[in-house]
Amino acid sequence: MIITDTFPTYVPEGQAIFYVAKQRKIACHSIFLAAAGKAALNKLPPDERLEILNFAKAACRTKNPDIIWQIALVESSFKMRVIQIEGKKVLTGNNAKEYLENGLSKEKNVDIGPLQINWRANGAHSGKSPIEFLSGQFSVDFLSNKILRNYVKSCGNNWINCYHSYNEDRGRSYRSKIQSSGLKLRKILSDFL
Repeated sequence: MIITDTFPTYVPEGQAIFYVAKQRKIACHSIFLAAAGKAALNKLPPDERLEILNFAKAACRTKNPDIIWQIALVESSFKMRVIQIEGKKVLTGNNAKEYLENGLSKEKNVDIGPLQINWRANGAHSGKSPIEFLSGQFSVDFLSNKILRNYVKSCGNNWINCYHSYNEDRGRSYRSKIQSSGLKLRKILSDFL
């Protein structure tokens, strides 16, 4: 095995996890999880391990598991049961679950789950229960099949900016964070080659 400081530049954006999984002959979700654990300094919530595993498997069923990883690092550091209320208060674990079980009005500004899907902007009119958004697998599927379609139509290649905010400055700032997490992912993955 060759030790390298940098990730191969010929690997297309969004395909780094798939590339390492293929090179190492290890399941994609195992590479996803190992990189998540390293990025979170091995502080992934132990009581959420099965949920995190299902999240990783769902991400690996998409065409771009890297972007799911990058968003999860920026938004939640790979916590599954996490919510942010009005951008001010964060609840995790059973506290997050209990808060959502009480129900949310359609106008409540709450970011839910590992991808911090905004309830008011994306969840309230989906016909889904707020509690479902705590599921990593559900969050990946919802992002891939619902949110992404709308944002690609309205924002094109800048969909990641719109995922965070339609405000140009805030969107660009968010894109920068996502790009930094992508660099971090590739640096972590280079250690696995």
